[in-house]
Amino acid sequence: MDLSEILRQIFAATGVSTAQLPADVDFSLGNVLRSIFILVLVYLLARFLRGVLQRGLRRAKFDARVEQLVVQVTYYGIITLGIIWILGGFGLSVVILGVAVGFAFKDLIQNFAAGLLIMATRPFSLGDWIVVGTSEGRVAQIGWRGTFLDTFDGRRVIIPNANIITNVVTNNSLGAQLRSEIKLTLDVKSDVAEVERQVLRALENIDGISKNPPPRVLMESLTTGALNVLAQFWILDAVNQQPRVVSEAVRAVREILHPLDVSE
Repeated sequence: MDLSEILRQIFAATGVSTAQLPADVDFSLGNVLRSIFILVLVYLLARFLRGVLQRGLRRAKFDARVEQLVVQVTYYGIITLGIIWILGGFGLSVVILGVAVGFAFKDLIQNFAAGLLIMATRPFSLGDWIVVGTSEGRVAQIGWRGTFLDTFDGRRVIIPNANIITNVVTNNSLGAQLRSEIKLTLDVKSDVAEVERQVLRALENIDGISKNPPPRVLMESLTTGALNVLAQFWILDAVNQQPRVVSEAVRAVREILHPLDVSE
């Protein structure tokens, strides 16, 4: 079986009619060497232009996301045009090949388009603390295929860009402060006013908790024999301090309320 027949079977498997395929494909040694030479030149040109663009856009102080968008579109665009040029030299129909490749690499194309949309709409920036599904961390890189997150336990997670576009994304870095809360369960006979005073005093002495707005204590619900209470407070620089501040807040509230036999 020659290479032309193999290609016909591959394209037919992707849903492309074999009648649309070229009658013959030139896979001579000279043509193959010519294509390899062109591919190397195209790759070197793409890398060279990528470096020139990066330096030029940085000197012009463009936004990092705009810089990344322009550089990636230029780099992969040049490589794509080079591949089309090479395939044309083999006698393949670019239109038919485009249909086949589009079918075979549907996910890659979707993620690339989603990456461009993310860079254009800017739902988050590099360094932002975001939550996508079960993944949470800081944005390390927005790539053409996926977005890279550095999690708070030292891992790197790659989320396909198409998943980001179709899922709820929570950006915890847009505001200067983030609110946290501690849930308490009190006996219904507890002195609520005293508990509130003690909790507020404990929270106000913790470095990293905002004084504007100040902490507050809310009565959440009342059940048989128990009063459910929320101690709410806002954290300054939550991206860097949230785990520490919450931990210190829980410890401080526990130490103050322990003599009152309050369960947390």
